[in-house]
Amino acid sequence: MGISKSTIIQNIWENFYNRLSSDVTSVTITGSVNVTVKTYTNSFPDKSLDTKSDFPILVINSPSISWENFTFGKKYCTGSISIDIYTTQGESADKFLDKIINSIETYRDTLKGDNLFDVNLDSTDKDRVNRGAFNVHLATCTFSFRYIFNQTNVGS
Repeated sequence: MGISKSTIIQNIWENFYNRLSSDVTSVTITGSVNVTVKTYTNSFPDKSLDTKSDFPILVINSPSISWENFTFGKKYCTGSISIDIYTTQGESADKFLDKIINSIETYRDTLKGDNLFDVNLDSTDKDRVNRGAFNVHLATCTFSFRYIFNQTNVGS
């Protein structure tokens, strides 16, 4: 999917969502247990999540961007996007994180074809929280990118 400066936030998010929702569906953990993503979303769900069966949840957060001058007629957008996986097993959190990173890295040329340049992994992070009878493991990866576009001409 191409990117337009008039819908830049939405388009960048959709590019990452489309990539991850088709590539990152499940992982297999110790004991040949298959763990499948239950929800793909742009923010942690507002609904009550009280059972293990509500997880894993893959969150592709809205990108953060800023614009800078590139040439006389062009600007470039620099930005970052964080992707979170919430799961009830630490092992699956690591495996999902690996799948997310591999998916983005493997399809950098596809993203480049959609005018997202220099897509790189900036960082990863992990956390864990107790949700009553079970733990939720959070793994996050953050990618940076650039998008070059023609600036809007203004009259003199």
